[in-house]
Amino acid sequence: MALDQTTKLLLEKEMLPFLTPSARPDVKSIAVRYFLEMTGSKEGRDFIAEGNTFIPAIISLTTDTQLDAAKDAFLTLINLSSEDTISWKLMHNDATSTFIMDLLQKILQPDFKFADEACSIVSNVTRIPSCAKHLAEQVLADNSKVTIEKIVSVLCQINYNKHAALHYLGLILSNLTQVSEIRKIIMDKEKRIIQKLLPFTEYADSLTRRGGILGTLKNCCFEYDYHQWLLSEDVDLLTRLLLPLAGGEELDEDDMDKLPIDLQYLPPDKKRESDPDLRTMLIESIMQLCSTKCGRLFIKEKNAYVILRELHKWEKDPKAKLACQNLCELLISDEPEQGMEDLHQVEVPAHLQQKFNELDLALLKTFEEEDKAKDNSNDCQQSLK
Repeated sequence: MALDQTTKLLLEKEMLPFLTPSARPDVKSIAVRYFLEMTGSKEGRDFIAEGNTFIPAIISLTTDTQLDAAKDAFLTLINLSSEDTISWKLMHNDATSTFIMDLLQKILQPDFKFADEACSIVSNVTRIPSCAKHLAEQVLADNSKVTIEKIVSVLCQINYNKHAALHYLGLILSNLTQVSEIRKIIMDKEKRIIQKLLPFTEYADSLTRRGGILGTLKNCCFEYDYHQWLLSEDVDLLTRLLLPLAGGEELDEDDMDKLPIDLQYLPPDKKRESDPDLRTMLIESIMQLCSTKCGRLFIKEKNAYVILRELHKWEKDPKAKLACQNLCELLISDEPEQGMEDLHQVEVPAHLQQKFNELDLALLKTFEEEDKAKDNSNDCQQSLK
């Protein structure tokens, strides 16, 4: 069936009446499953999102007492929210503008059966900065029933909901910290919210939860006025960022003694973060902390370079290796001249920025070629055995 205007009118006439909680259970299930299957293609997703007819009807079924129909409605919305234009519409359209906030409120209830599906929808929608900002405004409103403290508290409680893992709640938090006001709440020095997240930088049971929390910490590093506090003993963020990047290599005694206590004398079988994207995120977080003079001098003093040097030798992923090399070069370079110590305030001329980007691309290509050559060499060795 072609997805044209005639088809839309036909579906509105014949299927829309069954996309309601009051519809007969058997035909309701058929109707919502039909729309779920349509979301398997971009053409189908765009077709459903056209106008303000089908999406509100599908949303109405997320509260249906018929659990199969409700689950299919959630799955349909997960697929729809993978499209940025539809996510924006879910967040900003008058007919659906409170839906995402309502979902977030339900996610924080310990007995909500569809919390994982709801998390996927909210994390999809809040990928978009404008949607994250809009949801943040709703969370920060005086009449809000959701707080950042509650989100962090639930996120840090394993098995909070027996029906759901809630790993994607980490991505929701990371997306919300695109907004400065949310970051500042997380870094409230009295409430000690950020400290609850720190043990999860090496959380082995979920890449998604770990990645969301690392993304949150990285975003917090964009609040430059907080760098000194983040690096202080009260938070000790540098240790938490370096530990997943550290291996079990044997270091010189002098180098070892200069490291933070928790990074000294790690066991020989110490494993690094397994995901290259998360390793890159960790490196970029440290790089961000180096953008202020106080942060950079502290990181140099704590001998972070030796951990990163060993990581660079070990690293195989070209993007992570490039990020590591850039950070290593910054740490061993001379300090900038007076007036340029805070790097985030330095305006780099466009032609120089373009030159730096070209150099990075050339170096990235070199690392990619080296990695490919190693893979080919390993394949040849395997075939000779």
